[in-house]
Amino acid sequence: MQYLEERQLGALIAALHRAAQLRLPVTLVGSGLPQLVGNVGSAKSYAERMFSFPEVGPLAADSAARALEAPAHRLGVSYASGAVDEILRLAQGYPYFLQEWGSATRAKLVQKGMVYSPAHGDTAFTVPLFDQSLKRVMPEG
Repeated sequence: MQYLEERQLGALIAALHRAAQLRLPVTLVGSGLPQLVGNVGSAKSYAERMFSFPEVGPLAADSAARALEAPAHRLGVSYASGAVDEILRLAQGYPYFLQEWGSATRAKLVQKGMVYSPAHGDTAFTVPLFDQSLKRVMPEG
């Protein structure tokens, strides 16, 4: 959310403030870098009192490892010996970097034709020769 322009952020805050005044069942869950707190205050001076800004720090090693390994396990794959330890060392438990490493790993699987996305945010394994099957049923162009 830290990338919203001040005018856009101000409009969002004003709409949420009005919804709260009308007791409408509206909730916003957002995330951003530490500068978001200052951006919110700049957009609407009263806004800092409307929201809580919990900090999310690095994950513990076991949680960080699970964040990498669980999605891979659901795809039926695993990391090579020592790979998770090396990623944990490099990412230092920070969720953003863990997500980047996991995403890069998934991208390699897609590039190799081992997984595909049937819908946005979904991943499924291809069956043997699945790419050839797609080429037969998908029009070129």
